[in-house]
Parts: sequence; C-alpha cells; structure tokens
Amino acid sequence: MRAKSFVMLGLWLLIFVVGILIGGAAVGVFWWAYATVVREESLDPLANLGIPGETLTRDEVDSYINQLGAQYHDQDVACLVVAVVVGDDDRYFTFGKLPDGSSPDKNTIFELASVGKTFTGLLLADMIQRGDVSPDTTIDTLMPPDAGVSRIDGKTISLLDLATQSSGIRSLPGNMPARNPLNPYADYTVPLMYQELRQTKLEFAPGRGYSYSNFGFGLLGHVLALKAGTEYETVIVERICNPLNMPDTRMTLSDEQRARVATPHDGNLPVEVWEDITMAGAGSFLSSARDTTRYLQAHWSGKTGTLGRALTLATRKHRRTDSPRTAIGFGWHIDSENALDIVWHNGGSGGSRSYVAMLPDRQVGVCVLANWSQANVDELGRKLVYLLMLEHSPSATRADISPR
Repeated sequence: MRAKSFVMLGLWLLIFVVGILIGGAAVGVFWWAYATVVREESLDPLANLGIPGETLTRDEVDSYINQLGAQYHDQDVACLVVAVVVGDDDRYFTFGKLPDGSSPDKNTIFELASVGKTFTGLLLADMIQRGDVSPDTTIDTLMPPDAGVSRIDGKTISLLDLATQSSGIRSLPGNMPARNPLNPYADYTVPLMYQELRQTKLEFAPGRGYSYSNFGFGLLGHVLALKAGTEYETVIVERICNPLNMPDTRMTLSDEQRARVATPHDGNLPVEVWEDITMAGAGSFLSSARDTTRYLQAHWSGKTGTLGRALTLATRKHRRTDSPRTAIGFGWHIDSENALDIVWHNGGSGGSRSYVAMLPDRQVGVCVLANWSQANVDELGRKLVYLLMLEHSPSATRADISPR
C-alpha cells in the first residue's frame, strides 16, 4: 500500500513537472510570436495593410493614403492635412473640418512647432557656408559681454553641440514664468535666458552625449540672430523662406493668414497658438502644407549657391544619438533602417502636431499637419514614406524595404 502511494505521488510530480514545462514552452512561444509581430510592424510599417503586389501605381498609393488618413483622423472638431512629394510632383489629402465647417486645403496654416528646429539648423549651415561662423564656434564668442555667460557650468559649448542636441543643456529652462500654462513660452525673456544659463548644470560634457533640448535650440537661434544682427524671424524669412518661395511660413501672420490658421485643439477644446520670441529657434513658425512641400523639394531640386550647399550640409549625419540606428544632422534626425536613411523631424505644441520626413537621394517626402494634440502624425507619416517608396520606382520593390 505504501509503495503504491509512492508510485502515485511520483506520477503526480511527473505530471506537475511536465505541465510546468509545457506551460512554460507555451508562454515562450506566445512571447516569441508577439515579439516577432511587433518587430515586423516596427521594421515594416506596411505589414498590416495587406498590400498584394511588389510595387504600387500612383492611384493605388493615393487609395492607401486616403485609407490611412481616415484611420488616423478621429476628431469631430479637428483636421488633418497630408502632403506627399515624389520628385517635382506634390499631392494633397485632407481629412476633417475646420471650426467654421469648411474643409482644410494645402493653404491652411498650422503650427509647425519643433519642425522649425530644422530652419535653425539650416540657418547655421547657411552661415557656415557664408563664412560667418564655423561648427566649432563657441557660443560665448557670439553673446554680449553684459550677458555674464562666458562658460556654462564651466564648459564651452559649440554651435555644433547645440545643433546636434549634444550640448548637455537641459530640455527646458527652470525659470520659465507660469503666468499662462496654455502659452508657456510667451513671457520668457532674454534676461531670464541669460540668468538661467549662468546657473545651469549640464547633463554631460558638451559633445559627449545626446539629450533633446528645446532650451538648447532656442539658444542656438538666439546667438545666430545676434551674429546676423537682426531678429530671428527676419533672418529665417530672408535667407530661407523667401528664396524657397514659402510665403506662409512665418511667426508673425497677416490678418489674411490668421484667417487661414487651423485653430489648435487639446482634445475637443480650442487652445492658443503658442508664441515664443526669446526661444524661437526651438520652433515657433507656422506654415502650410504647400510651403512645406517646397521646403522638401528644395533638398533635391539641384539648388546651387550658398543655400544649396547649406541644404546638403544640414541633412548630413554629424553625430550619433542615444539610438544605435539614429544619427542627427543640424536639427534633422536620420533613421537608418531597411537600407533607407529617413531624414525627419516632428513637432508638438499645446494643440497641434506635425511630422516632416524625406529621402533626399530618392526624391520622396511627406508632411503631416494636424490641429489636435493627440494626433499620431509620426506613425502615419512613417507609413507614408514607405508607401511612396513602392510607387517611386519599379526597381524599388517591397523586398527592398522589408525587414532584414
């Protein structure tokens, strides 16, 4: 009887152990499958679209864009404008309504927010080409003596450090007034900026790390404007917007332009357009999809001269970031994936979202503008880049942009 009990106990233990092993294996298979699906979607943004062929016609691409735009637009009071560019051809897709019930179009004006950092980066590239500054120029040499900022936390910071988000300066200054949280930069002044710089503690030695900093890019725009001897908006308009025929890309709008602004929304609530003069280099411009396509096309239009060379310089890989697959130019991030180098930047304010991306060597680009803060423009824009790769050339098949 006792021996039989031991046998039964052994059988139960065996069943228990086998159950554990089977259960563990099942969990392992589940997580492997889940990780594989997630990885496939990450590396192939088109994985869930069910695209049947290796290449797509223009009409097929447009059909998928309309499908995706409807999927990513889910607001009753807000709108989404998509622009895609292939060589000299630009197309526009609109979703939703403006507050007055009208439909947006390619001339509707949105906040660009941090996409404007690429203007600051391009201004730096332009000033380098003109011989005004070099990448190694330190910011203390461009600031007025009465600023009291010779070094920051005992270190010198170069223009290259600021343009590549590797200065070590914190993301936002700690002394921003809290008078209007819905327009947080409006009351920030140059004296407050200098005060903050005199007491700033860097996150790391300049050039020795990566940390995205609005404060750093605001400072970059400020010192470049000082060197140019004019206001930040003025020098951007004179050297970038006017030469590239971007009349609606401004910080200061006319009455007619203000009437075309897509009112920003946080959820369903209308909010203010953010205003920022002191740290405008971090991204204070508004623009339209039409202007933005001109900006993208300028990167492969064969534009010559100082600005043409500056466009190339700004989009080169200058430093690494904290991601092994991402480098940074002058403001632009450059993702290397699936044999592509995707040059991009996004932006967000209290009630707007933007995403701009391109592959200059393949002459394709996308722009997504939305006037509500929850819009997932990054994910939508990345899918659009891959869609355009299937349209652009019969030799660029799905296999060329599949996970490797």
